[in-house]
Amino acid sequence: MKADKVIFSNLIYKGTGREVTGGGIAVTEDRITAVGSREEIEPFIGADTEVFSYEDKLVLPGLIDSHIHITMGAMMDDNDIDLEGTKSAEECAAIVRDYLERNPDTDLILASGWMISTWDSRELPRKEMLDAISTDIPICLSTADGWLVWVNSKALEMFGYTKESVSDEEAYFIKKDEAGELTGVLYNKGADPVYFMMMDIDPDNARRMLRNTFRRFAEFGITAVGDLSNEHVINREPAGFRLYRDLEKAGELTCRIFIYPAIDKDLTFAKAGQLKKEYSAGLVRMQGLKAYQDGVIDSYTGVLVEPYANDPNDPNNKSLNAEPIHTQEELNAKVIAANRAGYPVRIHCTGDGAVRMSLDAFEASNKANPGHGMRNCIEHIEMLHEGDYERFGQLGVIACKQPAHLLLCAEDFMIDAIGEQRWAEHQPFQSIIDAGGEVNMSTDYPIVDIDPMYNIYAALTRRIPEGEIIHNPEDAMDIWETLYGYTYSGAYVLGVEDEIGLLEAGKKADIAVLDGRIIDEPPEDLPGRKALLTIMDGKVVYQKDA
Repeated sequence: MKADKVIFSNLIYKGTGREVTGGGIAVTEDRITAVGSREEIEPFIGADTEVFSYEDKLVLPGLIDSHIHITMGAMMDDNDIDLEGTKSAEECAAIVRDYLERNPDTDLILASGWMISTWDSRELPRKEMLDAISTDIPICLSTADGWLVWVNSKALEMFGYTKESVSDEEAYFIKKDEAGELTGVLYNKGADPVYFMMMDIDPDNARRMLRNTFRRFAEFGITAVGDLSNEHVINREPAGFRLYRDLEKAGELTCRIFIYPAIDKDLTFAKAGQLKKEYSAGLVRMQGLKAYQDGVIDSYTGVLVEPYANDPNDPNNKSLNAEPIHTQEELNAKVIAANRAGYPVRIHCTGDGAVRMSLDAFEASNKANPGHGMRNCIEHIEMLHEGDYERFGQLGVIACKQPAHLLLCAEDFMIDAIGEQRWAEHQPFQSIIDAGGEVNMSTDYPIVDIDPMYNIYAALTRRIPEGEIIHNPEDAMDIWETLYGYTYSGAYVLGVEDEIGLLEAGKKADIAVLDGRIIDEPPEDLPGRKALLTIMDGKVVYQKDA
């Protein structure tokens, strides 16, 4: 049988192991037909076979980013406003003002990248500074970690937030000042309307944004993603799932999307069951559920085992800690019920206290549901307490890490918040692997850019580009662990390792060719490196200069 496509290279990484081999890959329709030496693959070439030869360029399974937020990222990528690295509210405002002067027809500003922890002043900004730029269009500026959004009065009006409508309890998420006026800072659930605006705009415009985003994924060799919920209950996000399915039906979807809606309060999982039935096959599939157990350390909402080292609102109070989103009993009940119903659970945890509570919940589920086989995961794990490292391997819980998050941290802020010792152990990578755990690679896009090579660079060096190593270089990963983390490990997390993540006969033909050797290049040369060829489901979805 002759193949539709054949790819030759001296550097083929199959998805596991610590080596590359030379040879080729044969593809027929949507499947890999054969992987072998050049001599073994050449007989698959026929008159109509498309042959690609890449010499010393790395060929590997299509890259898998197992933790992203698609609709949120697509909207934020729809302009060229970048607030990363800003040092003040005034600098952010100046960037937005300049953009509007260059793009006067803009009807919405949604951008991200600022971090209060990197500003010269730790005082939260107010709406009045953005109102001075415009009161005619909504302006929404998210922190890089997505937990705070700074908005103008027009945005507050659009969301229906007023001094009178926001209760005292809601004011925890929709900030008020001492006079009861809205400040223009939205936190956590209060920011939900910002991240789900795509559900409210014209569907044609929404699909345009998504097509542009998926095109960019393909440029980096990404062929599958995990789309994890931003919600605490299933509400708005299914509208985004329908947009993905629309693109799939139109033949315009260039990557596989594995969706993880919120775990919800209803432990009968009625809404989840409906979504599972609707998205059980094709390129858009539901694979599990997402939960939150804390916030983020930068806003003192990450739950710690020991209290924070300081309280930014009261320097004399040394006992500040965050409240977990679920009690231990609530979390145990949700995880046990979800696993029993056949749903893996992926839990957002930044602080070591939230991580420990989630490990306890997974341990309870293992006892209540022996042999359940669910791919349970903890997401982020910025801090991990001594004694909990080995529990990942022991419990079969996957550590889903985003190495580039480390590069968002401001060292002086973190030392003030958690102290020298905990900062030195912050963002564990290799230490989890050494303790027997599975570490997966993802970005949490758009919290950091989707660029896999920047994420790999961060894992290899723990160093800001052209800067000094941040801390704990011994916890850096090596290149083989990062490539595994983006290929087979990604498929394993998503529960589809029998379909993708490996280059072997019978697997789906998801293949990437990267622009370089990668495996032995200096790490600082990797960020921004893209694909030369991306094949998803046997189809060329990106080819450089084609």
